[in-house]
Amino acid sequence: MTNRLRPSTKLLAVGCFATLLYLISAAAPAETYGDAIEDGKSYGATVNSTIPDASTLPPESVPGYETADPPEADHYGNPAGLSDAANQAAAQNEAAQSVTEGFVSRPMFTIDESTDPMFQRMGEVEANAASITGAMQGEYSSCQPVALETPYPPTTEACYENRLAENHTCSRILVVACDPETDGCDAGGIVPGSWAGDMKVALTPAANGNFILQFGTIADNYWGGYGAVYDRTLTFEITDADLITKFELTRAAFDDWLLVKVNGTVVYVGPYGGDRLEVVTNDTGWFQLKQVQYCETFFGSPELSTSWNKSPNVDLTPYLVEGPNTIFMRTIVAGGGEGAIQITTRQKCPRDCHDTWDDSQCATLQARSQP
Repeated sequence: MTNRLRPSTKLLAVGCFATLLYLISAAAPAETYGDAIEDGKSYGATVNSTIPDASTLPPESVPGYETADPPEADHYGNPAGLSDAANQAAAQNEAAQSVTEGFVSRPMFTIDESTDPMFQRMGEVEANAASITGAMQGEYSSCQPVALETPYPPTTEACYENRLAENHTCSRILVVACDPETDGCDAGGIVPGSWAGDMKVALTPAANGNFILQFGTIADNYWGGYGAVYDRTLTFEITDADLITKFELTRAAFDDWLLVKVNGTVVYVGPYGGDRLEVVTNDTGWFQLKQVQYCETFFGSPELSTSWNKSPNVDLTPYLVEGPNTIFMRTIVAGGGEGAIQITTRQKCPRDCHDTWDDSQCATLQARSQP
């Protein structure tokens, strides 16, 4: 309350100072404006010193004073609370209640368009529009319509729209589909017409997609001698050894002894096994004895008096190579004999593959690229 009274006292002093300044300037016209200002400030300071300090006055002497702690002070620093306080005060204020109740209790009136002055005047304006605008007609009464002798020349307008460049990408996928893998094709992996030998050679289809490669004639005693050696060789070509799924020595028909090599490796010695097959002559001290050596320390008589029909079932695929291959067969007979072998072979069939491009991801972009 002290701060509210002090400004009023100073305002009074300033007013007195202004009046005095005016009187001084009027009484002494010879004095300069700056001198008058300084005189007024001096006088004002003198007068202010005689005016009592409002802060020393009792609060009860201030008109309208009620209390030093009004309830409105609670809203200082909490402006949001003003709205709630206003609503509470309105609920207890007679004038506010009258306004609020008037929203629902005020009388309702029905406006008759046929008698109401506002609607009647509106109809008159609509019916007498020409007379109301008569002033405008009079203002432009001198205007005369002019007929154009030639049509107004047409105009052509053009606009250009530039589309911003956009970069989009899509993927075309190469889809490769191959037929299921099977075997039993291409003459069992042997290049057709590539076989040759110094005995009968035949390649014939068999069951389950197999082929039978036969080397030699299956018959009886078409060779003779005692300890006689008959060497025969078969050659053939293979394009891809990895495609061959079966190359097996499945039959050996001979009398009396037989050895088979594939590309220089001994794969079979019959009928007793072994690692070699040679005819040797041993001196017994009484006579020279011809024998068959099939191991380092094993020997046998050239004559075994048997036509053997064996099923060795020896897998020959580890010994095959791409390109030329050689099968060597040695038969040793005594009195009479023969030799022949059969190999069962099978190869994977070439797979037919088809490739297509899948560009379904690009369909949307292709549509957008059309003009």
